[in-house]
Amino acid sequence: MIKKIIITQVLILSLFAHDMWIDDAQVLHCGHMHMKDSHGEEKEIKKEDINKVFCSANSDIFEVQSKELSAKCDTLFVILNEAYYTKTPYGTKKQSKDETKMAISSFKSIESVKRINSDDSGQIFNKGLELSLTNKLSNIKVGDKARLLVTYDGKAIPSVSVAYSDKVRGVSDKDGRINIRIQEAGLQNIKASLTLKDDGIKSDEIIHSSTLNIKVLK
Repeated sequence: MIKKIIITQVLILSLFAHDMWIDDAQVLHCGHMHMKDSHGEEKEIKKEDINKVFCSANSDIFEVQSKELSAKCDTLFVILNEAYYTKTPYGTKKQSKDETKMAISSFKSIESVKRINSDDSGQIFNKGLELSLTNKLSNIKVGDKARLLVTYDGKAIPSVSVAYSDKVRGVSDKDGRINIRIQEAGLQNIKASLTLKDDGIKSDEIIHSSTLNIKVLK
């Protein structure tokens, strides 16, 4: 049992280690956001890898059927296709537990990324795990705290791990809140991760990971 838990934790950490971000050209990337750490692993996420795209604009929230990312959105929220990862004695396979021989441990990955572009935004989309900003984006400068709310299906949740600048900074409090101090100007990458138990057939656990992108100008 201990061995199984350790293996699952390693799989989770490997998933949590990569970055996801929407750049200024409204292109979704996966890899390492800072080029000096990329080692050629950065890739652009294509439409076929995206499950759904939601947009908040002019106080209206709607699904973007074309899956196009638009700068006209006050906030963009992108959910990727779910994926299964199963550990075996011969390595990790990207498939469900019930399709894998000699499965040791497995999880289903559900990833999302949100980019907030303006203060005039309906930020909570009620779609799984989300990070939202509770103070005004335009007021945040380097050295200030981004005041965050962690929700799951629109409800605030405690004890969710939140990482920034490649380090876990803490967990959300009983009201789902956590503050992160901004260290440098530019596009920020703040990540939350939540593990839920699955039925053990296709996977043992469901790993929700959600990234928040905000741009701090100074």
